[in-house]
Parts: sequence; C-alpha cells; structure tokens
Amino acid sequence: MARRKDHTHDEIREQALNVLMTHLEEAPADATSLRQIARQIGYSPGTLINIFGSYDQLLLSANARTLDLLASDLQNISKEYACPLSRLKAFACSYLRFAEQYNYQWQLLFQHRLPEEESVPEWQLQRINDLFAIIEQALSELATTVPESDLQQASRTIWASVHGICSLSLDDKLFAGSQTYGESMLDSLISHYVSDWRAQYNEPSQAIKG
Repeated sequence: MARRKDHTHDEIREQALNVLMTHLEEAPADATSLRQIARQIGYSPGTLINIFGSYDQLLLSANARTLDLLASDLQNISKEYACPLSRLKAFACSYLRFAEQYNYQWQLLFQHRLPEEESVPEWQLQRINDLFAIIEQALSELATTVPESDLQQASRTIWASVHGICSLSLDDKLFAGSQTYGESMLDSLISHYVSDWRAQYNEPSQAIKG
C-alpha cells in the first residue's frame, strides 16, 4: 500500500480508534486485527504502528475510551443522587447495564494484557484511579472518620463484588428467570456491605435510606 499523507497523526489515530470501537459494538476484539483496521482507513499497518507504537497500545487506547464512558456515567449519577447509599446502588446497576450494552468493550477491558515488559501507562492508571475516587467519595460521606487507605480498600472490594455479579449475570450463570435478578443482588450486596462496613468504624447506626 502506498504511503499517504492525507491526514495528521491525530486524525489517523482518531480514525483507527473509531473503526475499532465500531467493531466492538458487534464483535469481540479478537475478531479483528491491526491489518484489518489499517485497511479500513486506507493506511498501512506500519503507519498505525508508527502512531500507536503497537497493536497492544491501540487496544489500550480503546480501553481508555471505555473507561471515559464509564466515568461519564458515574459522574452523571453523582449529580443525580444526593444520598450516598442510593448513589452506590445506582453505580452498581449502571455498571451492569454498561456491561450489557457495551459487552465487547467491557470484555476487552479485562481480557487485554500488555506484554510483561510493558507497564500500564500513567494516563490509563489515572483513569482507573479517578473511577475509584468517585466511589470513594460516596463512601466518605457514609463514614466520615474512615482513613483514605480504608476507603480505597472498600471501593475496590465493592467493585470486585459488583464485577463478579455482573460477570455471572452476563454469562447467564445466576440461574434466575428474570433479568432484574442481577440488579436485586447488587442492591442487596451494597446494602449489607455498607451497613457492616460502617459498623466497623462505630458510625451512627441510624438507617440510611437508599
């Protein structure tokens, strides 16, 4: 394929990412390739390697977009729900719906692995930390005396538990006849976890509506 100079590197990056994200709306990442993506935008695979560094970095950039979508959802929920417990429950249900709606993007987030010699770049780690910070903010409103390290642990415990329920729900391994069963489980999980977690720090025992 002849070399082209029709677009800037930023424009080619955007085109390649758009093609990949469109593909992920219908099929998993392993059903496409760097060569196929390059062909669709009219450039050589070498051009994409020159811009992204590797196919792994292109996939990582797609994951960054997915994390941005998740963050936008959580930020909108934060504006909508004043009650922190209701907010956490809404976060969990939104995560399940996101995984259902963007299933192949969601899968890529957890299936993609960088080569051992490569580290996750700072811009990606920052996105992940920002997502957890949204959860930690809600938790801090529920238990005002909790150390930051404990908030971080609690946010990750909640996410890991929610992720497990979502994974089983998507794989139809909850063995329930209703699609709302997963959301009911998430509601129960958040309610019981938060109640027990707050009790560890001698927080007031009054009921929190959510």
